[in-house]
Amino acid sequence: MKVTCDACGCDMIITSSYRYLCPECKYEIEMAHVQEANAKYWEEHKKNIDWAKIKGNEVIIMK
Repeated sequence: MKVTCDACGCDMIITSSYRYLCPECKYEIEMAHVQEANAKYWEEHKKNIDWAKIKGNEVIIMK
């Protein structure tokens, strides 16, 4: 799954503390939040999220 920062558009990276980190803004979000959004998306669409943007604590599913 591609995860990007909504503020600057950078691809976020996974850290050793199970968080997504924006290398530009230094913003972090717990991987669990993204996984929760993916689980809800799976229930409705029977497929995983391809691309998500992170805006604060919000996970925005991109199509």
